[in-house]
Amino acid sequence: IMCTPTATPPRWLTAHYPEVLRIDATGRATSHGSRQHANLASGVFREHSKRITKAMAEHYRGNSHVIGWQTDNELNTSGSLSYGPVTLAEFQAFLKTKYKTIVALNNAWGGHFWATAYDDFEQVVLPLDYAPAPIGPTHVVDYHRFLAFVTARFQQDQVLILRATNPDWFVFHNLGRIDDINFRGEFSTDLDFLGFDIYPHLYDEMQRVGGVGEVQALQLDICRGLTGNFIVPEQQSGFGSQPNISTLTPEPGEMRRMAYTSVARGADGVMFFRWRPAHFGAEIYWMGIIDHDDIPRRRYDEAKQFAGEVTSLKDKILGTHVRMDLGIAGSDFDNQEMHRSYPIGLPSPHDDATLLHRYCYRHNIACGFIHPEDDLSKLKALYVPHWLKWTDAWTARIEAFAKAGGTVILG
Repeated sequence: IMCTPTATPPRWLTAHYPEVLRIDATGRATSHGSRQHANLASGVFREHSKRITKAMAEHYRGNSHVIGWQTDNELNTSGSLSYGPVTLAEFQAFLKTKYKTIVALNNAWGGHFWATAYDDFEQVVLPLDYAPAPIGPTHVVDYHRFLAFVTARFQQDQVLILRATNPDWFVFHNLGRIDDINFRGEFSTDLDFLGFDIYPHLYDEMQRVGGVGEVQALQLDICRGLTGNFIVPEQQSGFGSQPNISTLTPEPGEMRRMAYTSVARGADGVMFFRWRPAHFGAEIYWMGIIDHDDIPRRRYDEAKQFAGEVTSLKDKILGTHVRMDLGIAGSDFDNQEMHRSYPIGLPSPHDDATLLHRYCYRHNIACGFIHPEDDLSKLKALYVPHWLKWTDAWTARIEAFAKAGGTVILG
């Protein structure tokens, strides 16, 4: 499996084309020397992304060892926000396409309140945090819809090239965080399946939601709710570290247990991160299956044992799906962003769902995440958190579910 290298644009590119860099809310350009420093809305960056994708695809077109591609790497994990002039122009164009007329935009945004109406799309500003009073929530939501559109468009550039070069290749993306990605739109439909990078000790360190087992189950169930079965391109193998964070080391046998948890929660494939830790860089102490000295030890033995076991079980696993008795309504981009733009001190639908998921995990209740547009027929019960946006079509589907004997719980 190959990967397009666009998460780490080289210095010659950012030096010759500084306009490709993301701009923060204070007007500062992101610095070179890390990753995901480029602005996905930049037309210049998109052209160079397509150029390197095409060059790599052509090079490996006839290589029988290459079976598929991962687009970029964990899009938006290190940041998605950008506020420079390139982003502003793209945002204005996005709004013009969406609303057609400035009158329609003003009506949607409530432009008569606080004199926030605009005379034309070229007057529209980006929702900067240092406005003297709160920014209109629909303005903020549309900005994040725009970022999701930009992310999907950037990925689609690569997907179209890869599919045109070799239709037999599969194409997926590996999720890290899920900021500003709308999984019910083109981002997912452009792909054959999704991948999710799972680091239970890291997520537990950052989120403190109840322990390694619970946080892994939560993250994998969220991913399955977005895509159905998936793969794990990066399964934690050992201690993880960057300069600003470190995780605990998996106990003996825990690496194998975490890999089996991924399979049990819907993974059709598992790959460990990584074979060997690097001898340099910001993840020098992110450990792999073997250590820096190349000597196989416990983690190597666990990976080897897991690989042998799961290979013998593959015919019984592939094609199966995770049972879900209780569905938790989730994976709706607009509801997520609407709450974020106007929380009024309430827990988010995600926070609400996390508490229920934790209870189910601790009481061995088969649960997961699902959307009202999905097939509800196999559920016994459906829990819907306090969503702000709702449609008549969803009401009809849930009424049909209830009339067929399902239990509906409204948060």
